[in-house]
Amino acid sequence: MSPPLSSPVPLSPPHPRKPLLDRLKGWLADHDPGGVDLTRAFHLGVSFVIVILVGYATSTGFRLNMDVTFPMMAGCAALVMISFNPAASVAAEARTMGRLFALGFVFLLAVTLVGPGEGPSNDIVQKLLLVPLAFLALALRRYGMDGQRLGLALIVVATVGTILRPTRFEGALLLAAFCQGALVAAAVRLSPWRPSAVNAFVETTLDMQGAVATYLRELSEAVRHGRHFPEEANDALENLRGRVWNALASAIAEDPSAQPDFERLRVRFYRLRVAVELLASCVPEKAPNTPDWRHPFAAAADHIARRLEAVEVSDVHAEERFERAVASLRRLAFAPELPPDARFALLRALTAFDRLSLVVTGIAAAETAPFPPPHDDAAPTPPAPRVIPALVKGPDGRRTLSAPMRVACQGAIATAVTTALDLGVHLDHAYWATMTVMFVIGNSVGETYMRVRYRTVGTLIGVVLGMALFLGLGPHIWILAAFCMAAQMIALVTQKDRYDVASAAVGLSVVLGLHIISGLGTEGMLARIYETAIGAAIALVVSYLVLPVYLAEQLRPEVKALVRRARVAFASWWPHPGEKASVSALAQDVRAMGTRLPNLGAEQVFGHSTGDAANIVSTLDVLITYLALMEDVALRLCAMGADAREEVVAVIEAARSRILTGFEVVLGEAGSGSADAATPAVDAAVSTVLGMADDPAVMEVLPLVADYLAYSDAVLRPLRELNAALNDAVPWRKEEMIAAGRAAATSTIGKG
Repeated sequence: MSPPLSSPVPLSPPHPRKPLLDRLKGWLADHDPGGVDLTRAFHLGVSFVIVILVGYATSTGFRLNMDVTFPMMAGCAALVMISFNPAASVAAEARTMGRLFALGFVFLLAVTLVGPGEGPSNDIVQKLLLVPLAFLALALRRYGMDGQRLGLALIVVATVGTILRPTRFEGALLLAAFCQGALVAAAVRLSPWRPSAVNAFVETTLDMQGAVATYLRELSEAVRHGRHFPEEANDALENLRGRVWNALASAIAEDPSAQPDFERLRVRFYRLRVAVELLASCVPEKAPNTPDWRHPFAAAADHIARRLEAVEVSDVHAEERFERAVASLRRLAFAPELPPDARFALLRALTAFDRLSLVVTGIAAAETAPFPPPHDDAAPTPPAPRVIPALVKGPDGRRTLSAPMRVACQGAIATAVTTALDLGVHLDHAYWATMTVMFVIGNSVGETYMRVRYRTVGTLIGVVLGMALFLGLGPHIWILAAFCMAAQMIALVTQKDRYDVASAAVGLSVVLGLHIISGLGTEGMLARIYETAIGAAIALVVSYLVLPVYLAEQLRPEVKALVRRARVAFASWWPHPGEKASVSALAQDVRAMGTRLPNLGAEQVFGHSTGDAANIVSTLDVLITYLALMEDVALRLCAMGADAREEVVAVIEAARSRILTGFEVVLGEAGSGSADAATPAVDAAVSTVLGMADDPAVMEVLPLVADYLAYSDAVLRPLRELNAALNDAVPWRKEEMIAAGRAAATSTIGKG
């Protein structure tokens, strides 16, 4: 609700900073709903304890003289089996474990059969083998994230094998240790004692449901007492949005067959969140000497809140009171004493309440039915992701290396450089530099830059902490081992969203682990810092100079492709006859684009600026949100038979034509200003319909028409901003985008 012009908007008091433990719990609740990854980290810690004890017992029991190396390789197997295996269903994780085990087993078997032998030259052979292995591991990225994980797992096993430098007989024993560690990890991880990601998703949606109910209660109180309703109230809902997304991803991984049901439930809550936020924007100022609409408005909001708080309860009398409140609000909205802008806002509020009631009814039906609800078995299975070819057509039509193959070449060259340094300068722990190359080299220059920065700083912090613990708790080996295991668990939980924290945890666990098993001292710990920095620097330089891959070059075509798909969907809606397309699939694509924003921003450092990439993606998100609302309104207008009045259809057609022209401008198919030329036609059609507001048939659909017109005006702003972005020379200038959005045409619909 907007405050009076004569009174300043009250400033919200600063929020007190929460204690660290509360912030940590909140972060875990948002990024790991249900403790799915936290449990995976616990399984990793338990596996480490078991493989160390069993591996040591095996070495001493059979007198293998491998009291350190045997448990180390077994621990490597456990790390690979769990860390490179994302949380999913038991069957899916078992399949991934099978692939990881097969890859590690084949490599160690080859090491046992082919080498290394007994001579000193075999050490050199092993180190040189890391170069083609690095190429192979990075080339596996052609197969998507599964291939990327397999490649990293291969490098970890190969590097540990190189560190241990086994003889041929020891290679066979290490193969046995790998099998032992893999068996232990599989037994622990695939146990039935694990949280349900599906239940976590349901709990997260219930949290969103409660937050929306609280939001409506606060809005009702603000309307009833004429107070300003702050925009900061949206923050709680926006924060829960990310939690729902994360819970959805885990639920789909656990039960892929129920994905359509999960998506439908998430869409309902997405619409619920947007609907209540839009309702808050439909509260006009109470003008003097005008009918008081505040009580029925607040009563309707309270009813929706009560429905959300007890969706399983059916109260006929409460429904009747809600209908009376909405009917009263409808009569007041058409009162001639109301200013035009207040009438227009209340008409939109009527459709918002109607939409909220329908959404809550759908949520209640989903929650009272067995979850997940039955899904359509006849629905087509989505096609498997295509393998990226080795060669693709470039802008000039000639065939060139695809992005994964270019990255593979970068990795081979970078590991060749680190290996040459090892052989030429005789670094004590050159394998750290080589492994760092493999972990920081990303799918673009920007991603490599971000990972280099986080890896270097994180390793520095982790090693310093490790040295402090080593110096302070030197004789207490078991306490150090507990810190080491805890660090590995922290790394596993944070590796998706906080790579800097994960890198620090890995650095801490590595130096403590090597101190425990091999007596690594302060000098070796310092080597971990500078050799990690060497590997990171080499990876960044090679990524920038050798066949560089820039995401910025791919973003502009991707944005245009999304805009083109949005236009096709919009053009198919009522009153256009024929098959309808939805924009719901575009929301996930926009979100996927948003996950690359840090990497896109990092590329500005190398002269490939994408401008304010976050603003571009945010504008796309706004566009898709408003289009989804227009899709809903168009479907409801069609269901209500709005085409019975030609005047109503004329309004929708005029607004629809203006938006289609706006799409054509963005895509370069029409000149700038073409959408403005359609504004007089919209104004004329609106005036005609408003003159017929007393007609019962028009009165019934007029709130929906008001919604459609409001959203059609709103859509023009992101379209104008995208037009400025897509037709501007690199770098994009945020100021011009904002100016373009402010230049959106005004029409009579904004005045009632």
